[in-house]
Amino acid sequence: MADIQLSSQLFEDIQQAVQRQHPQADPGLVMQYLAAVMGYMLASQRGMSATDSDEFLDELFGFARHVHQDMVQRRPQQQEAPQTGQAFGYWEPPKG
Repeated sequence: MADIQLSSQLFEDIQQAVQRQHPQADPGLVMQYLAAVMGYMLASQRGMSATDSDEFLDELFGFARHVHQDMVQRRPQQQEAPQTGQAFGYWEPPKG
């Protein structure tokens, strides 16, 4: 795969493009659009056999998984303590 450069501007541009198409799109729906676009573009490639297309799709899935795992590992470790203003504790149903 080619080297690519991700940026916050790219993410913002993509999200805005999806929201022009679907104004109430939340992040999950934006990701569904991205997956659909990927599948559509790959299926639209003329001259690529079904086998090659399937193999490339598997490579794209693997690449997406790699990027996801890399980003998850880079996240700052979140503490288990509750954030200010949020309730914390154990709830028990009323007895009796």
